[in-house]
Amino acid sequence: MEPAWGYVGKRGKIYVVGGSPYLLNMFTELMLGAPKRRIPLLTERSLAASKKTTPYVVQIDAKAMTVDKVLHLAKGRKSGFVNYTGGMLVHSNGFLYAVAQGVLYKIDPRRFEVKNFVSLPAAPAAGGGPNLMTTYNGIAAAANGDLFLKGWATSGGEGEEPPGMLVRVDPDTLAIAPEPPVPVNGISSARMAVVNSGGTEYLYLPGPKKSVRFKVDGSSFELDESWTSAYLGKGDTQASSDLFMGNGVLFANNTSPTAKTSSRIFAKGVADGAELHEYRPFRHPREVGWNFFMMVGDPYRSGIAAVGDQASGRVSGYRACGGGVSARKLWETDEIESSAGMAVNYRAGQLYTDDRVCPQQRRCRLYLVVLDLRTGEELARVRVAGTKPTMGQIFIGRGAVYYIATQTGTPHGYITRVTAQPR
Repeated sequence: MEPAWGYVGKRGKIYVVGGSPYLLNMFTELMLGAPKRRIPLLTERSLAASKKTTPYVVQIDAKAMTVDKVLHLAKGRKSGFVNYTGGMLVHSNGFLYAVAQGVLYKIDPRRFEVKNFVSLPAAPAAGGGPNLMTTYNGIAAAANGDLFLKGWATSGGEGEEPPGMLVRVDPDTLAIAPEPPVPVNGISSARMAVVNSGGTEYLYLPGPKKSVRFKVDGSSFELDESWTSAYLGKGDTQASSDLFMGNGVLFANNTSPTAKTSSRIFAKGVADGAELHEYRPFRHPREVGWNFFMMVGDPYRSGIAAVGDQASGRVSGYRACGGGVSARKLWETDEIESSAGMAVNYRAGQLYTDDRVCPQQRRCRLYLVVLDLRTGEELARVRVAGTKPTMGQIFIGRGAVYYIATQTGTPHGYITRVTAQPR
């Protein structure tokens, strides 16, 4: 049910994470034309649905496209933690690590079974006790292989910012540090970018209202106040994750559809006190925009990044100048209506996105679309399985591209394998 994230493993396997529907169907319904006044109702319905489902990881044979095994991540069902989409990491030590409902799992990919697990600490609630809306959504690896995990409990915007959690976990024993865990301010839904600079590791992410980074010193996380910049404007919602481009980060605002403003992107170099630059990626500056997914880019060859807007379906491309210190717009296309999390093939200079064509309001045709990363020109498209705007990720495997159609609110989603044929 409701697959969302895809990962490439070894020995011809790919993995898909799903079964965490909280908020996802709200985005889908809005892309299908639901008015914003229905957001509270759609949110409540998705929360109710999330309590009836169990998160899972599926192991798939990448060539035959057959499901080998399904592993249910059920240890968090009794914790009360909200069932919001988590994530997985394919580690260099050969194991898989998945997080769902406040539990971290260490998975043996050969037997495809849980080898160990550990409950992660909840952020404190305002009235005392655990905040059960704490969500650990994503895992990042340190240079030495340790795991960084972030738990957040706020959607940003107006009001106070409840604290979140940052923890470091030993990948062998799953021991958590610091112990006892220490709540951290400035944490939001954005996923972390780990950057090693001069032997020092930093965690970059947009917080609920400010662009922040934390200096990692062993098991402690120190907020770098000298680098912090406010980005949240009136009517904005919190930003999506940072995209590190070599010497700076790019990110987009309005990851929540409750936004009342147009989409904007930001660029900020890694130097202390670097200026935060702001840009409007689309031609209609007064049109409200939002996107669940982060920007994607190529920091290796072209230095080009792309941003999408799920509200309008538009996509635009930017040059990350100076490795992300600033940015310059290159192109924009309104010839597609994109919804998926995009992916970049930096070797080919291509951007993988999608298009939804909905002749009937409740039923769409979905296409994987290949754009030239430098110009935005459409190079190819192919029909993929699915009938709803997706909340799934496009990801690149060995000799193929994979498209996840989430099909929110239905019993089954789809994953399509796409390969290129020489002309």
